[in-house]
Amino acid sequence: MVGLLTSLLRGLVVRRPGLEGQGGAEGPLADRLREAEEALRSVVLPGYDVDIISAGLVERIRVGLDGKSIMVVLGYSRSNPGCSFCRFISSVAWTKIIRDTRRALAARGFDKIVLVDGATGAELDA
Repeated sequence: MVGLLTSLLRGLVVRRPGLEGQGGAEGPLADRLREAEEALRSVVLPGYDVDIISAGLVERIRVGLDGKSIMVVLGYSRSNPGCSFCRFISSVAWTKIIRDTRRALAARGFDKIVLVDGATGAELDA
């Protein structure tokens, strides 16, 4: 596990989703990065018609130098008791989001997938 994280940290850092105009990276890793973002846009929040990137849950994406390893940092711990949307994202919903995220990335050929809680750095598992 530590080796995979170390490998991913040396990989290409994707712009933070939702922030346009960052970088103009080209090449195979940039293409893999775009594929990963497309895959993540296919993961929809349960009960809402919005994907996890548009909802702001994806904080960062890193693709390993091998093009098959990926680390996605999610705003998993974000919760605001005054926000009905935040309360909705319960552990059941997060389990589905994590599972769907893994499936979407695996379908694009990523075979080493690490999902991380942006607040704690803990690996997320469904």
